[in-house]
This record gives sequence, C-alpha cells and structure tokens, in this order.
Amino acid sequence: MQKSCDVIIIGSGVAGLSAAIEAASSGLSVVILDRFAGGGASALSGGVVYAGGGTVIQKQAGEVDSADNMYNYLRQEVADVVDDTTLRSFCQQSSSNLDWLIAQGVPFDATTYDEKTSYPPDGYFLYFSGNEICAPFTDHATPVRRGHRTKGNSFTGNVLYQSLRTRAASFDNVTQLNFANVTSFSQDDDGAIVGVNYQQIGTSDGDLSSRLLCSLANKMTILKPSIGAKLREQVKRKQARQPKQTLSANKGVILASGGFVFNRQMVTKHAPVYRHCQPLGENCDGSAMELAIGQGANTKYMDKFSAWRFISPPTAMCKGVLVASDGQRIINEDLYGAKTAEHMVNKNQGKGLLIVDDKLLREIKFQARPGKIAWHQWMPNRIMLWACAKRGESIAQLASACKLPVHVLEQTIAKYNEDAKAGKDQYGKAAKYVQPLSQGPYYAIDISINNPVVPCPALSLGGLVVNEENSMVLSEQGAAINGLYAVGRAAVGICSNSYVSGLSLADCVFSARRAAQAIVGND
Repeated sequence: MQKSCDVIIIGSGVAGLSAAIEAASSGLSVVILDRFAGGGASALSGGVVYAGGGTVIQKQAGEVDSADNMYNYLRQEVADVVDDTTLRSFCQQSSSNLDWLIAQGVPFDATTYDEKTSYPPDGYFLYFSGNEICAPFTDHATPVRRGHRTKGNSFTGNVLYQSLRTRAASFDNVTQLNFANVTSFSQDDDGAIVGVNYQQIGTSDGDLSSRLLCSLANKMTILKPSIGAKLREQVKRKQARQPKQTLSANKGVILASGGFVFNRQMVTKHAPVYRHCQPLGENCDGSAMELAIGQGANTKYMDKFSAWRFISPPTAMCKGVLVASDGQRIINEDLYGAKTAEHMVNKNQGKGLLIVDDKLLREIKFQARPGKIAWHQWMPNRIMLWACAKRGESIAQLASACKLPVHVLEQTIAKYNEDAKAGKDQYGKAAKYVQPLSQGPYYAIDISINNPVVPCPALSLGGLVVNEENSMVLSEQGAAINGLYAVGRAAVGICSNSYVSGLSLADCVFSARRAAQAIVGND
C-alpha cells in the first residue's frame, strides 16, 4: 500500500479532480481519498458551470461578453466575501478555465435557451442561470447567458464528473482510493500538516455492498435525501471498524470535501433558519472541515446558505405577488430562486405567500404539466398548488384565511394592480410577468423554505478562511496553516455570499487549480 505522495486530496468532486489533474500535469504524485464511491455533490448536480468573459461556447452562440461585464454583474452577487482582486481574477480566468475543462474532455454545447428556468430542458445548454435579466442587476451589467450546462441528458453533473475522473485516471501519478475516510491529520514538529490517517473499506474501490448502498443513496438525492443519509451511515459505520492507515504528503493536503449541510448540529448552530430545508449533496457533513477547525482554522460566512425555492418554471408563477406575514410585498418575483429565498429569510424568517388570482392559477396549471416542463419542475409545483394553497373569494377573505392584515394585503394588491395597468412595477419585474390580479377567487401559495410538504433544497456556502492567492487555510489569528489547503465549498469562495446556478462548480475549478498551482510553485 502506498505510504507517501506529493499531494493528498480529500474528496473527488469537481474541486478535488481539478486539483489532481493540475498537480499531476506538473509531475507531482497525487492520492485522492474519497469517503464514498467518488463524485460527491458535483456528480449529483446539474453539471452547470458559470463561465463568461467571452467563452468559446458564448462566441458560438453569438453572445457578446467581457470579463468586465461579468465582473459588474457578479460584484452584485458576491458582495465583499472575496477581495476585489480575487473576483476580477475569477472573471478574467473564466474563459480559459472553461477551455481547460474542454481540454480535459468535458463536453459543452452552444444551444441556447431563452425562457426563465431553474434548469434548461434536454437539448439546451447555454442559458441565463442567475439574475442576469432581473432588476436591479440589469442596472449594472448587460444581460448575457453564462450558465454552461455540461452536454448530456437529464442532470449532467455525472457527465462532468466522469469526464474529469477519466482524465485524472489517465495519469500514472494519480491514485484514487474510494471508501477511505480521513480521521485525522499528521503534523511535523513545526505544526505543518504533512499527512493524514484514514480508514478504508476494501482496496481502491471498496466492496460490493458499500458500492450498492452508495448507488441507492444517490438515487434518493432528490426524492428523499434523509433515506440516502441513513444508507451512507451504514457505510460510515463499516469504515469505523477498519484499521487505521497513514499516508504522508510531501507538499500539501487539499480539502475538497464539500460543505456541511448534512450536519444538522452545525446547521442549527450557524444557520438555524435553514434547519428544516432539504440538504443537497452527498452527505456533506463538514467532517473534514471540523478536522481543520481542530487545527485552529478560522471559518466565516457559516450562516450563508443557498435555499432553492424556485417558482419558475412554470414561468406563469412569476406573475404572482410574493408577500410576507405583514401582508407587504417582499421582492420582484422573477428573481433566481435562491435569491427569492434569501429575501424571504431577510424579511420574513424564510416565509412567503405567493398571491395569484383565478386566471393566473389556470395559466400556472396549464404550464405545470408533463410534457411542458421536466418532472422535477412540474411535480413539486402541482403538489404545492394542491396541498399548500388557501383560497378566498376576495382579497379580504384570503387575508383572513391566511391570518394576514386585511387592510395591508388589500393595499399591496391594489398598488400592484395599479402599477400593472400603467405598465410598470415598483421592484422592476420584467414587463412580461406583470399583469393585474383582479379575477377572483384568489389563492395564496405557501412557498416558505420550511414548507414540509414540498421541502426546499439547500446547501451551505461558508467555510474555511483561506489565503485567496494560494487557497492555503488560515488560522483564527490570520496565519497560514502550512501544508493545508481548502477549495470548493469547504472554503470561503466566490459564491459564499450568494449562489446562482453554476457558480459553485466554477469556483471549484478556479480555487482548486489555484491551490495546485501554488503547491507546484513551492518547488
């Protein structure tokens, strides 16, 4: 069994594999340790990479973009979670990072999708994956499609993962050990991280029962992630019975282990408003992150989450009016789903009611049916309409049914209708989604993030604080923890303030390549 290498990488999602390929390309020996079968949250994702600045795919589609335009948009989303220099570097390197992915064998396509959607239907691969076409973002940047969905059918994160996995496996100096759980770090006399201790099931790819358990758990990702977590718990118990092994790293250890949304204690401690959301990922429980914290690592933005309360498609849902418990409108309803949830959290503890009239309800039902949009989009919508909506013959009756201030809700809807008839909207909602709500009966659809009937998926965005020039983990005092690096959702990064589709995977590539290049440069 291999006892040492140049670089140890914990986790084999897009971040881990990107770091492995980058390091191996420079001749370093790499061992990847993955707790399960490989792929992590990346393989279960939609496979969308947020890229711009004039990518080869954008140019094929006739999209005109620049690094400055991309920066002007992302500055609004990213806020100040990373330095301005880091964000500019991310935008300037975006096109070349996509080129790099293509060179590793990842397929992309320039077929564009025009409608507002949480995820484009099969056959479409370049789309507006965030708030590019929404106010107030349009005040700062020209709208451009930057959601680069990996080419394939259905959710294509596995295509992205398998492409990178195949490329990493082509290197003689890369070894991947699956079902290997890291239990602790080893240090030298100066406190630098120089290796790990781990427990592994079987050899390089575990055993049959563990592989079957993980395969079944992954199939439950969307429908019932809690069952998936229980299945993976069986794997973890088996790992805990295995003998401990030691692996030394000559040059560094990279944490690419994901976030902590499956760790309910951490969620309750740092972001209790999200504790009832449905966790996204492959049992991302922050265990590797906690190992780093045990070494004195600093964390930040642990309260930042992305809750995916997508109301579109069907696009007709954007024509409703979203109100808080005080009866007042929250925000423009055509925003990206995670941004909508963020505003509900900030203004109403994650709660919100979407008000529609009878005419709009019929339009929503017409759009939300098999054959019109994907099953994972129409099914939650129809369940929500059936089980999570209250009715009133008038706005006053609806307010009473929902225990909202009657006079306030009447004023809110009257103001919206008045503006709609004048062809405007106080929050700048796109004109095609603005229409009066004046044909009773009226309905209030509960889209709160803690709605138990239609759970709201979520993932954590905060993580370990790193040096933004090399991805090295920093202590609470701001000093580098030598030998330890963190990338992707294990670290504070580009999307630690606000998430749009593809931004996390793009940050995985950006931060992972940065870490590997820093390690190579230390030679």
